[in-house]
Amino acid sequence: MKKITLIFCVTLIGIGLADTTKADVTEGNWILRSGYTFLVPQLSNESLIEIEKYSMPTLSFSYLVTDNLAIEFLVGIPTGIDVYERSTGTVSKLATFTPIAPNATLQYYFKPKDARFRPYIGAGLLYSTFHKEKAYGILEGATFSIDKSLDHLYQIGFDYALNEKISLNLDVRKLKTSSSALATDLDRTIMGNNAPPQMRFAMDMQPVTVSLNVAWLFDSPKRAKQRRLKNKEILEAMKQRREKLKLEKRHL
Repeated sequence: MKKITLIFCVTLIGIGLADTTKADVTEGNWILRSGYTFLVPQLSNESLIEIEKYSMPTLSFSYLVTDNLAIEFLVGIPTGIDVYERSTGTVSKLATFTPIAPNATLQYYFKPKDARFRPYIGAGLLYSTFHKEKAYGILEGATFSIDKSLDHLYQIGFDYALNEKISLNLDVRKLKTSSSALATDLDRTIMGNNAPPQMRFAMDMQPVTVSLNVAWLFDSPKRAKQRRLKNKEILEAMKQRREKLKLEKRHL
């Protein structure tokens, strides 16, 4: 799967570089998106754990390498997530944790930046770390931790422009986390001396995220300076044109 992700990214780069020969290149632009992301865990049917749905504020930055190719970085404000176990036939709280999972994607935009409707696709990597892990229920008293992981993701979305600078955005991502949870010091739980040395829980989570955002298009400082100089040249040319017309009228 990681080879497929790599091939996909290389293909996008090739398409984007090819488009620079026939499209108005706007490299240097930034797209800032801010909004709310909703996550649906989507565990396998064989999983012995259950994770609640949750949402959080997110912020992303996309740098337009060309008019069609961009690199995006996304971060979110983490919130606590509850884990439940369902192996006994009843659902009971097993643990809580707070994830921090920044991710980077390579995006391909199908239309130029001045299009009103601008769909895109992307592929990238997700780095997940977990904090404030705490065990409950039959694991209360044990040491509970979740492994870090580096996984791939896929993305699809679109921007719908309200004006030249502001757009509404819908973004959907398919993630995969290969992390697993480990519980140790189980003799401190209600299981006592009969407890096993440790228990490992495969997370096997392939969540889908849906983000609703407001997007802002910015020029880089270099491009903003170039635009100001160009506008200044246009104003100067218009001024010279008016002066020329005045001189011509005087000679009539």
